[in-house]
Amino acid sequence: MKRSIVGAILVCVALPLSAQIGRRSTFSPDPPYWVGLSYGYVDGVGLTDRDTRGSWQFSYASQIRATIERTLQRGVTLGAAAGFSTANLVYRSDGLTTPDCTVSCQASADVTQYVAFIRRSGGPGFYSLFDLEAGITRFSNFHDRASGNALPPTHVSNDVTFGFGGGLGYGFSPTTSVYVSQQFDIVLHPQEEDLTPFSAPRILTLRAGFRVGF
Repeated sequence: MKRSIVGAILVCVALPLSAQIGRRSTFSPDPPYWVGLSYGYVDGVGLTDRDTRGSWQFSYASQIRATIERTLQRGVTLGAAAGFSTANLVYRSDGLTTPDCTVSCQASADVTQYVAFIRRSGGPGFYSLFDLEAGITRFSNFHDRASGNALPPTHVSNDVTFGFGGGLGYGFSPTTSVYVSQQFDIVLHPQEEDLTPFSAPRILTLRAGFRVGF
């Protein structure tokens, strides 16, 4: 009788265990593509310009950035991004001058970034993220803020840019997440050596955004 009871208990215990051993853990695969949008707060940056023999001291500005990504493997994507901002600056020039800005004036300019990046992120729940990026930064459309007249340079500069960033994210599902990150970029703009030199311009951006997979 005792042997029968023990045998029944062993059978009851063995059945769930065998079922657990035979059951494989399932993971939702990452979607093949992602699109995203973010809003960034760009720190002020100062640089000199070789063509105008002047200097540009940019103020803080906001940036809108759109991204598209391709999944390489779980949690890793390769993507492209375009960021757009219009920033105020103190414009000084010892070379090319205009009637509106003989030495120094308050101006504005467009700062645009086009970069490719590789990103390491996570799935549902909280996760950390890290990315590396490289591309170009464009300074263009310089205008005197008082008169609205154009200021030199009239051509668009395409400056090599590279950087890295990291932050935290939260995935609501395998295809939807939000994040906050900080990006550090170095911009290789041709500097004016005769003026008080700036180091290579460094752009620091605090960014919040979302990503959607499909």
